[in-house]
Amino acid sequence: SPGSCDPRSVPSAPHLSPALLALAATQRGVFTSAQARERGHSANELQRLRRHRILVSVRRGVYALREEYAGATPITQHGMRVGALALVLQEPAVLSHGTAAVELELEVLDNDLSLLHVTRSGAAGTRVEAGVDHHSAELPAGHVMGRRDQLDVTTPARTAVDVARETNRLECAVSVFDSALRMGVSREELTDLVIRCRNWPGARMATRALGLADGRAANPGESWSRVVLVAGGVPPDDLQVPLYDADGLIGYVDFGWDGVIGEHDGRGKYGIGSRGDASDDSGGDPKAAAERLWREKKREDRIRALGYEVARWTYADHYRPGVIAFRVREAMARRAARWRSG
Repeated sequence: SPGSCDPRSVPSAPHLSPALLALAATQRGVFTSAQARERGHSANELQRLRRHRILVSVRRGVYALREEYAGATPITQHGMRVGALALVLQEPAVLSHGTAAVELELEVLDNDLSLLHVTRSGAAGTRVEAGVDHHSAELPAGHVMGRRDQLDVTTPARTAVDVARETNRLECAVSVFDSALRMGVSREELTDLVIRCRNWPGARMATRALGLADGRAANPGESWSRVVLVAGGVPPDDLQVPLYDADGLIGYVDFGWDGVIGEHDGRGKYGIGSRGDASDDSGGDPKAAAERLWREKKREDRIRALGYEVARWTYADHYRPGVIAFRVREAMARRAARWRSG
């Protein structure tokens, strides 16, 4: 967990005291200048280490090992910035919006990690300062999760509503509600929260998105596809449809219509993700990617053998939404033609 200390995770850095490194390991890899001084490091020494690119300033007065920070994934870097904020934040605040979504592992389409987000009840107004977006809003006790030794965070339901209210993209709002439902948040809780926030900015977007939400979507890309399909006049009849043949379960297809299935092909489906995170489970191995591609081809052959027409699209096709609806209609037309000729 972010606040734990596993001795095996303590990096080796001869320039810093073992005590400081051990402390940083309990604080997501960051430490304050005051903590460094308490463990024998002067302010001049810290600045020298920074100039020599051994340390990096995560925020004013908070440092991390440059190699550790630069080599981290965007999500891990985000966590280090949260840890740094927790060490210096003076005013009571709760992590919220996109930052809370990351902390809670709530998937959001195109979550912007450039800013950290906190909400403060009773604050004079919203402001952005030192890389932190400070929101002013009510924070009833039921909307906040307390965390020992970490900043408190808004609940998954409140986080989903806040993210949905703040975005101007319907697909992003739908994706966060889909994720909350997938996580186990009830639709009733989300509905109650949307009603409570009905006079808040962005409430109309949240209400519209919740009406389209479906926890069966496996990821934000599928959420985006569903929004595109609805807007294109071909809303799916079913999601995550299990298909079987004589050999057993073929798999679950993303979208289903009568005699037609639709598949959103994310790069990770074939093990060719490029971000070096969980989306790239082939580890960049071309042979593993090729094997996955071959398995997917055999899977589609089994689906077609059942008589289904298949429409496929990629992540990039979402930026040309008419293409996705056109491919589904083409598949429907092929299905109808086969039905008439048969």
